[in-house]
Amino acid sequence: MKKLKLLPISIAVAASLASVTSFATETELQELEQRIQELESRMQTDYVNDQQPAVLSPDIEVPLGVVFSGYARYGAHYQSGDQKYVQVDGSFNGSSAIGRLGNEGNGGEFQLAKVFQSDNGAIWDVVVMFDHWGDEVNIKKAYAGATNVFESQPNAYVWAGRDFHQRPQQGINDYFWMMHDGQGGGINNLELGSVKLDFGVVGAVDSCSPTIEPGANPSINCTGGAGTGDSGAYAFTSKLHGINLGFADLELYANYGFDSEAIDDEKSINAYQLGAVFSRPNDNGSNRLVLRYSDNADNGVFWKTDNLTTLYASFEGNSTLGESAAVEYLLAYHDYSVDGSSKVEDERTNYSAIVRPMYFWNDVHSTWLEAGYQVVDYARASDDNSGWKVTLSQNIAFDWGSGARPMLRFYATAGEVDNKATATTTAKQDTFSLGAMWEAWW
Repeated sequence: MKKLKLLPISIAVAASLASVTSFATETELQELEQRIQELESRMQTDYVNDQQPAVLSPDIEVPLGVVFSGYARYGAHYQSGDQKYVQVDGSFNGSSAIGRLGNEGNGGEFQLAKVFQSDNGAIWDVVVMFDHWGDEVNIKKAYAGATNVFESQPNAYVWAGRDFHQRPQQGINDYFWMMHDGQGGGINNLELGSVKLDFGVVGAVDSCSPTIEPGANPSINCTGGAGTGDSGAYAFTSKLHGINLGFADLELYANYGFDSEAIDDEKSINAYQLGAVFSRPNDNGSNRLVLRYSDNADNGVFWKTDNLTTLYASFEGNSTLGESAAVEYLLAYHDYSVDGSSKVEDERTNYSAIVRPMYFWNDVHSTWLEAGYQVVDYARASDDNSGWKVTLSQNIAFDWGSGARPMLRFYATAGEVDNKATATTTAKQDTFSLGAMWEAWW
């Protein structure tokens, strides 16, 4: 964890040294050393960025200074085939639906946060984040939050501002199967007996032009610069979590999208989403089943399409194979249907499978092999689109034992897509790329 320490250690040391005479006793020196160690321990914190909303708890150790965290990946990707990346036309469950290893572009998210505690015991954070995923640099977060502010609900975390919001993510295909980044407010970890409730009301950012972009992540994305006001599209979001079924843990989602008077009546429609996640850890890893149904929407109820229904289901997991090997895997189904439309692209289903075996030579070096296959089935076309991808990656990591980044990755990617259903020229396009990339989260 990198932190802008703002000289707290230096100031503390200087103040302590001022109280120590040139003939300091051994006891005084021991006390000085202990004070320095206490300050250094406060510089270590679990307050990190993992592309999810940060939620404070009353028992968090308040870190000194400003916490610098984020996620980034940058590198060179040399193309020697028809396509730079392996992307099947018509895919809408992420740009890496066929596998993300050696198949993703550059960018990053960089966050500064200050956590502090008031005299009454409330713990606050103020957070700002900017991202770089294109030509523009955008402010993605600018919010404040507090916990331990209600006597009857000490664990509740109240926030307001602009934030990442309800964006559960899958790793191996880099897909946010729900996403409601915006500005508004809400409460997380509201205790209802043995379970907890998160809810919020957020608005989409103004000057953000929603478009459906096949191959983008999220599939319904925003283009152009973002403003500081609301666009008029709003979402009420909720999540019930901490549900123990005995055989698995359960999370339930329910979201509702609506518009303000800023949207013309003839363009204003409502949308809703329902979702469930069943997760089960075991001695060798974990498995997770994700289910999502959306009406008039896909993975976000901000961006609405009349008569659209989507269904997403996936099974993913990971497992260790002895002391030096592991495997990750994902199977996904994504159905997209616009009732009453005759367009070819408005009736299609994605099927994808990804597997990533990994071998760890030691705590620093590892070798990964990722293979993916995808089919986009067009109900109104005589053919389907399909593709495959294989990536071999040699990695140098900070410390695999702790699961930490950064990581240096040197890889080769090969693949082919056959867009028989939608191609206007050449249906088959191959990919062979070589790359060197740095990836980190901290």
